[in-house]
Amino acid sequence: MIYIDTNIVVSYMDEADANHSRAVKLIQSLRGEKLVTSRLALVELASVYSRAGLENPLALALYSIEEAGVELAEVDFNDALSLAFRLSAELRLRTLDLLHITASKLLGAKYFATFDKDNNKQEGPSSEDRHKSDKR
Repeated sequence: MIYIDTNIVVSYMDEADANHSRAVKLIQSLRGEKLVTSRLALVELASVYSRAGLENPLALALYSIEEAGVELAEVDFNDALSLAFRLSAELRLRTLDLLHITASKLLGAKYFATFDKDNNKQEGPSSEDRHKSDKR
């Protein structure tokens, strides 16, 4: 199971995004793997789309998750918040990034795929490293 961070879905969907081709290659290389994210990504996507002035940001957020081939996994955010609190001093991440990391841990994800450089320092192989390893 691979946890997909919101920024990968955004880059995958937005052809003008600087990381679009990288996201497409990553998602394509992970076909056959179980890709998951949490409702936190859904909230972030709806926020991104509404701030961009796009119509129907809620429907677009749901569509984006589906189009990327990512499954919404149920996470108990009471547990996620408790774990995030315990890990916050050690990981020193922004709040939403920390919550995604804790959600991935609670789900038992083997990898956390992100384009965030701060997260890559903290959590296993980066999405770029994961992509490279799949091409070998």
